[in-house]
Amino acid sequence: MEVLYHTPTLSITFDPLNEWLYVEWKGQHNELSAVKGGDLILRLLKEHPCEKMLNDNSQVTSDWEKGAAWVGGHYYEQLAQQGMRFVAWVYPSHWRARKSMDKAMQFVTRPMVVTFDDVATAYEWLRTST
Repeated sequence: MEVLYHTPTLSITFDPLNEWLYVEWKGQHNELSAVKGGDLILRLLKEHPCEKMLNDNSQVTSDWEKGAAWVGGHYYEQLAQQGMRFVAWVYPSHWRARKSMDKAMQFVTRPMVVTFDDVATAYEWLRTST
């Protein structure tokens, strides 16, 4: 895995074997951090074009509901425009963060986004998506 970006709250790596981005969000996030992180992912996707992303929110501990429309609408549309076809999105156990994710999903029209309760199942689905 090639580390593209790493902080305590956001890590982005490129997996050359599977040809996808692995994005791991941790801790507290809000509208601003969701937008900043999303913009960073879009920039890194230009340098590492791929059609798949594993978006792991399993360790998010706060809600970011105010950013849900931007994430589900604008951000995912931008991902699709850059060639992203499949996103496996892993739910957090924190219920307010999970609620934010559900709200964002209401705005997603593309790419194909499927939600999961664990990383292993998300990984397997993404690996076999074509």
